[in-house]
Amino acid sequence: MHGDPGRATEDGGRTTVLHVAEAWGGGVQTAVRDYVRSVPEVRHLLLMSERSDCQVADTDAIFDGVWRMPPGHFARVREVGRLFRELRPDVVHAHSSLAGGYVRLALAVPTDRIVYTPHCYAMERGDLARYAAAAVRAVERVLSRRTGTVAGVSPREVELARSLRKRQRAVHVPNLVPCQETVAAVPSNPRAEPEVRTGDTGLPPRTVAAVGRLCPQKDPAFFAEAAAEGRRLMPSSNWFWLGGGESVHRERLERAGVTVTGWLDHRSLQRLLAQADVYAHTARWEGAPMTLLEAVGLGRPVVARRIPALESLGLTGLVDTPLDLATAAVALLTHGPGEKTDARLDQLFAEHTPERQRTMLRYAYDQ
Repeated sequence: MHGDPGRATEDGGRTTVLHVAEAWGGGVQTAVRDYVRSVPEVRHLLLMSERSDCQVADTDAIFDGVWRMPPGHFARVREVGRLFRELRPDVVHAHSSLAGGYVRLALAVPTDRIVYTPHCYAMERGDLARYAAAAVRAVERVLSRRTGTVAGVSPREVELARSLRKRQRAVHVPNLVPCQETVAAVPSNPRAEPEVRTGDTGLPPRTVAAVGRLCPQKDPAFFAEAAAEGRRLMPSSNWFWLGGGESVHRERLERAGVTVTGWLDHRSLQRLLAQADVYAHTARWEGAPMTLLEAVGLGRPVVARRIPALESLGLTGLVDTPLDLATAAVALLTHGPGEKTDARLDQLFAEHTPERQRTMLRYAYDQ
């Protein structure tokens, strides 16, 4: 534990938010850290469990208190209740489905103090059998009665929240598109000064890059098929996966001619992403993907797979098959993005700003 828990109720009337994150790492970590920066007048506490397969940035420096979850689901529900009774935060903000379950099952926490951000509802998972997805939806429907506000990261999450409970209080809290200026040490000429943790010399010309953990959600097999098609359409094209994960996915990508970098620190990842000619997003399900927004912030052309979350964000040119992705990527490598595509990405940039995020978070916390 870090910080003085007694301060949570003795801080001059400042609103206190206890964030609960069962899978602290990756996009959830990035999103919550942005929330902290967007509403600095709020006292932010964190109860979390670290993901073993993700790099975790220092948390103690930005939160007023940090606690680690005990093992076991029932123990975690009890810990949420114990911390609420001890700290008496104004808001308990649950991040992701399991954390949402822990918080809403902790009956000590009043419903009107619960804010829930699914970061993609579990029933959206493309790897669930139909009966399993129906069961997850039924659980979410029951737990929605214990949800004060849903703070969705996309219009799709807000839509789903209101389909679960008609009068659900829900708001779209956009993830941030980072400005190029905020990316530390990204050179103005991205190919001029490559610096990657692995010691590589940077990305070659005509590169299509995907980013993320090698896992079923990100669907590396879709990208592998696209890479094989893309190399057939343009033999000089290069296909990279920036990230690491399960070896079976890495082997599948490498057989298709994709270069897999392995895990990169965030700065190295940003520098490589800035060098990509095209960013490709192939996930089977998402909330509002941070890597896609980072690519937009870096001015990279984007080609993305059609899923409900991305449709709700208004992205144009979404594709349905690996061949479609390869064809679109090669067209971007050859001709660059069109004016219509540039206009929509500019609009997406304008909608995902710190000011907009701050306004929506303040609404979510003001119950």
